[in-house]
Amino acid sequence: MNNGADPFAGLDEVRWSRMRHAYGSAVDVPDLLRGLVHPDPAERETALDGMYAAVHHQGDVYPCTVAVIPFLLRIAERSELPGRPEVVRLLAGIGSAEDPEGLSGPYRKANQAVAAAYPLWERLLEDADPRVREAAAEVLPACVDRGQAALACLTGRLTQEGDTAVRTTIVRTVGTLARRAEHPDSALRDRLAGIVAVDPDPRLRLVALAELASLPGAADVAPVAEVGDALEMVAAVYRSGTPVAPPAGFETDTLTGAVRRLREQQDEGRRAPQAAELVSSLSLSFGDRVDDRVRLLAALLRSPDWECRLDALWPAGRLIEGWRGDYGELVKLIAGQVHDGHARTRPRAVSVLRPLGALAAPAADALAKALTDAPVRSLPHTRADERELPWVIEWPGDLPTVGPALEALSGTGDARALPMLAWVLDREPMPRHIGSLVIGFGPRAAPLVPLLRRRLRDLCSDDPHDHRRDGMAFALAAIGPAAAPALPDLLAGPLTPGVLRALVALAPEAPECLPVLREAAAGQDRQLAVPAAKALWQVSGDADIALSVAGRCLDNDSEYAWQDGTELLAALGPAAKPHLARLRRLARRKDPYRWLPLSAARALWRATGDPAPVLPALEQAWTVNVHTRRQVASLWAEIGPAAADARRLLSAELSRARRHNVSEDVYSSAGLGEDEELLRLCRTALAAVDGTAAALAAVDGTAAARHPDGKSTRDDFDRRARSAGDKNEHRGQGDEGE
Repeated sequence: MNNGADPFAGLDEVRWSRMRHAYGSAVDVPDLLRGLVHPDPAERETALDGMYAAVHHQGDVYPCTVAVIPFLLRIAERSELPGRPEVVRLLAGIGSAEDPEGLSGPYRKANQAVAAAYPLWERLLEDADPRVREAAAEVLPACVDRGQAALACLTGRLTQEGDTAVRTTIVRTVGTLARRAEHPDSALRDRLAGIVAVDPDPRLRLVALAELASLPGAADVAPVAEVGDALEMVAAVYRSGTPVAPPAGFETDTLTGAVRRLREQQDEGRRAPQAAELVSSLSLSFGDRVDDRVRLLAALLRSPDWECRLDALWPAGRLIEGWRGDYGELVKLIAGQVHDGHARTRPRAVSVLRPLGALAAPAADALAKALTDAPVRSLPHTRADERELPWVIEWPGDLPTVGPALEALSGTGDARALPMLAWVLDREPMPRHIGSLVIGFGPRAAPLVPLLRRRLRDLCSDDPHDHRRDGMAFALAAIGPAAAPALPDLLAGPLTPGVLRALVALAPEAPECLPVLREAAAGQDRQLAVPAAKALWQVSGDADIALSVAGRCLDNDSEYAWQDGTELLAALGPAAKPHLARLRRLARRKDPYRWLPLSAARALWRATGDPAPVLPALEQAWTVNVHTRRQVASLWAEIGPAAADARRLLSAELSRARRHNVSEDVYSSAGLGEDEELLRLCRTALAAVDGTAAALAAVDGTAAARHPDGKSTRDDFDRRARSAGDKNEHRGQGDEGE
């Protein structure tokens, strides 16, 4: 190593003022670089935080990020400098070691600069500092063109390495590199299998098992270890314990420092804090073997060891949210942590249950009891993670929010939540998003109407970020006709999308509502004009206003306006025929996300009953954008036997283990409910394309919504199913309308 060279030679000659990072000019970069090797660990942490916050902000790479790489490499070479492990990990991030494929621009330049230092990474695998050796192993996946050499180097090093943490990281990196190989080496599989079978360290055995199970083709061969074997390894880890990170002994006002302190707090009082990552990796390694994962996590949740139960909760939540399966027993075990759990497991169990919606129903008793027994109904956020489960969480300088336990209970639809929601509604200040929890109860929330009316009158804020009044309106809309006494309160305030929806749901035909609807339909605000025009059509059967609004939307330059227009035309059914030519063009439109062609296809089908131009658009939307699948399945159900070719796609979807909308990069709290709805819609659509009576009954409600007289449309459904093969006749109907 070139220990004599100045790592910052030439640093001040770089024109940093001509470069920028996430927060402006890069003139502060030299100070940040020098701070990375400051003798004071607090100064180093502050500088490292600055690098991640500005120079490598959220994984971004700027020209100044590329410019710091030579100096970071020099620091990594100097064995006497402090802070090298953190610098090497920073280089791994800058070099996109986690995902180095398909890079361009500065990301590619950064990756090439880090990969070109491959000889340094090999040398650092033998560094005297085990934390540097560990970090060096994490950089190697960035060296895409040296994958085989890196694998050979790592497997050779594994036999010589004596530090368990380094060996664990080496095995994980070996797994990462092997997964990228087109044909993983069978000798490598045997090597990992040997570690699982005979290595004395249960932690390393678990890591090797997880990496082995995630290799390409692993599902096609017999597993090296079954769930029972894995549970024995996990138990051994908890018995022997794992290293606990001691407190750093200093504080910095940085995000990096906050993360470190959180980790220290999480490790406090534990014997095996590193077991959490092992359990999570192990569960993920079983992939689509959902039953095996349920067995694994259920056994851990039954453990008398609170650490074991704690570490199983997040993986259990991730499993339920990401994979389809029967989770009744697993949810009951999670609920056990709410009722009888340790002070650390209880809040985590509630956090896991909160996004599950109806799937959390087996936990309703435990949630209701915990909320009823809560000694204090409102707590500041700093105490909300303690053993008490408040109904409301208070935030400094902001509106309060509903506590996660009450959110979870409300999501199950359990009626015991209604009196609690009433208390929250009556509280000052009223929390955010309380209306969304009432919505799920629909007409069953009718006893809350007087309270909702009063809050509606109270909430006349001009704050554009305060949506609580719309929340009350949406809740009244969900309750339906029983909330009709609220019409005067709705009309007394400004007309918003929520208020308009409530008017339409409660009594659109009421004399006091009709002028409001007509004015909204004539206005320029599409969020008001489109639903108002649809409501007027449903009330009167006169399509003129709706056709006029739809025409305005289609004449607009915005694709969002076109979609609003096609959605409105879909509600008109046969009355939309004056716009058939435009609908046909939009249904064939090349749209990368397929929302607009799908919307046009729906309107086209309902206007003509001809499935021929509609079915290709539906299959394209289904294939290209998974988020359209609920709407596509619903439309296939409407079309019925004429959509028989959809049977293959529907059956394939129902056989998938993964939820259709799961993404590693995007999280949505509504994702699980949307997938459960898709499964129901797929079953209904399958029955419909087979022409079964059950499907016809399920589709009646959708079809009836298209007819202002509200009559049953089973005859209409049958007629379309019988005549679907006569495409020329249907096209003739379309030409006449056009």
